[in-house]
Amino acid sequence: MAPTDVAATPGLELRPQGPISDVRSVELRGAIDAALGLSGAAIVGDYLVVGADEGHKLHVLKRSQHGESWKRMYSVALAKGDLEVDIEAITYGDGHLYVVGSHSFRRRPVRPEQSARRNRERLLKIERQGSRNRLYRLRFDAKDGGVGKAERIDLSKRLAKDPLLRPFFGLPSKENGIDIEGLAFHDGQLLIGFRGPVLRQNFVPVMTLCFDQPKRYALRFVRLQGQGIRDLVAIDGGFLIVSGPVNDAPGPFHLWWWDGKDQIPGKDRNIVDARLLGEISTPGGARAEGLAVLDVADGAVDVLLVYETATCAQAVRMRIALPG
Repeated sequence: MAPTDVAATPGLELRPQGPISDVRSVELRGAIDAALGLSGAAIVGDYLVVGADEGHKLHVLKRSQHGESWKRMYSVALAKGDLEVDIEAITYGDGHLYVVGSHSFRRRPVRPEQSARRNRERLLKIERQGSRNRLYRLRFDAKDGGVGKAERIDLSKRLAKDPLLRPFFGLPSKENGIDIEGLAFHDGQLLIGFRGPVLRQNFVPVMTLCFDQPKRYALRFVRLQGQGIRDLVAIDGGFLIVSGPVNDAPGPFHLWWWDGKDQIPGKDRNIVDARLLGEISTPGGARAEGLAVLDVADGAVDVLLVYETATCAQAVRMRIALPG
């Protein structure tokens, strides 16, 4: 897909509510590959790194002097040619950018312009693309925005062998199959959030691991009222989570506060439910996909949220009052 010169869409407005305030549109300037499908974002100092789920490039943008817009500096390809990497989330930690693909299978959608017979044949096909099954690590220089060579690992073996996740491996992602869409870095570990599967009683898996030791992973669970994770970011004391439907439903999308602790209950532990902060759907139907932290101060956090839209790249910033 050819890069597109993009800017924030004024018509897609998010209404402030509850702990969410000071919502403003953010301009993204410059040619961005697959700009309509922005799905991941990370902020490192004066640099914003974004990616799209239908592309294979990371785009490094620099903050303007006034701080309300970002201009593309350059792009980094994670694959050759037009191979789709399915970038779903980006985070930064310990001097590196981390980028994760969905590790998902997909069923081809039907096309109304084709015959019913052809569409039935399309429904029978479940596809797997190896390029989606990647977790990348790239050295990132916070002073000049320079990006190093990408290292990569594949989490498929872990997902296919895990006693809990194994039944969902091979199912189409929008049919409660494996679908990774969130990524955060905290205390030297990566936290990988799943859009699907969502288990009975609404448990959503979060995988924790170190990039150099993926076999030594663990699973935590969080409950988000039946929705899956679209992204998550670490804040002192916990995590902000963007949630949305597991399937292709248009929404709604929500923002949550989670203390990061496993929510599997038992008589030997006290569970604190994730706290719903508000809805972050837009009247224009854009899908909330990626979250990045701008600043944390005085009991509040300023974040940038990127959306997948049908028009052009959309980003907003907002202030969120953190739970006391």
